[in-house]
Order: sequence, then structure tokens, then C-alpha cells
Amino acid sequence: MEIGNVQQFIQVFGLPISMSFIGGFIGHFVKNGIVEMPKLVIEYDEEGLKLSPNWLLKWIQRIYYFIIFILGLRDQRNAKKKIFFDLGFLGDLLIAIGTGILAKTALAMASTDDPYAVISTSLLAGYAGLSYLKSKQNKELADLFPEELDIQNPRMPNE
Repeated sequence: MEIGNVQQFIQVFGLPISMSFIGGFIGHFVKNGIVEMPKLVIEYDEEGLKLSPNWLLKWIQRIYYFIIFILGLRDQRNAKKKIFFDLGFLGDLLIAIGTGILAKTALAMASTDDPYAVISTSLLAGYAGLSYLKSKQNKELADLFPEELDIQNPRMPNE
């Protein structure tokens, strides 16, 4: 079937995307337990900056250096610092859309259009895709803040 507009796209991919959404919901709540809002983590500090003693000029310099950092112009002092953005629940839904499309495409390449195969494959793809990306994302966050988020080796606060 040729896909020429959004309605035809929904006809072809509606079932796998909706089933993948369900798998994504399950995966999201298994990993997080709550609906997460988007997160933005910026590893920026002013260590090593030469700032003016004048308070107005100092704030202008701070804003300038921060904007330069956000744009990606870095020097040796802050070359390894990162900007990390996580869409939270919305990102998980986007992953579910992608995995549903991939599941349907893989089944079409295998010449299978059985609705039960589409449903089960899409559910598994939504859950597995989300779980894989979340574990990768959690590892990156743990690398950014090893003392605060040690996801690989959880410890009690009194340890």
C-alpha cells in the first residue's frame, strides 16, 4: 500500500503504534514509577573565568560566557562539560512511535500481516526499545553525577 498522506499512514501504522504506546507506557512506569517531566541538565561552572570587579560588567560577562557555552564554543577548561536534555514522558512516547513503526516494517519484510503478530511484536518493541534507551540514558546521567545517581550500584544513604 502506498502512503501519501497522514490518513493512509494512520491506516497502515495505527495498530502497531498504539500497541507500542502501551508497551512504552508499561516500560515507562516500570523504569520510573511516575510520569516524568522533561529534564535539562547543564554542566556549567564559572571556575577559571576572569570576571570584572564591576557587578554590572560581571553579570554581562556571565551571560556572555553562558551563551557561548550553550552554543558549544568551548575551551580546554570546559571542553568535556555536557548539556543533557531528557524529554521525560513525551520522549518515551516518541520512542514508542518509532518502535511501533519498526515492528510493523519488520513484520512486513517477513511477509506477515497477522494482527496478533503485529500486536505482540509492537508491544514488545515498545517495551524493549524504551527499556534499552532508558538504561543507556540512566548510565549517562550516572556518569554525569556519580555521587548523586549511582544507578548501577545503589547504596543506602547511611553507607
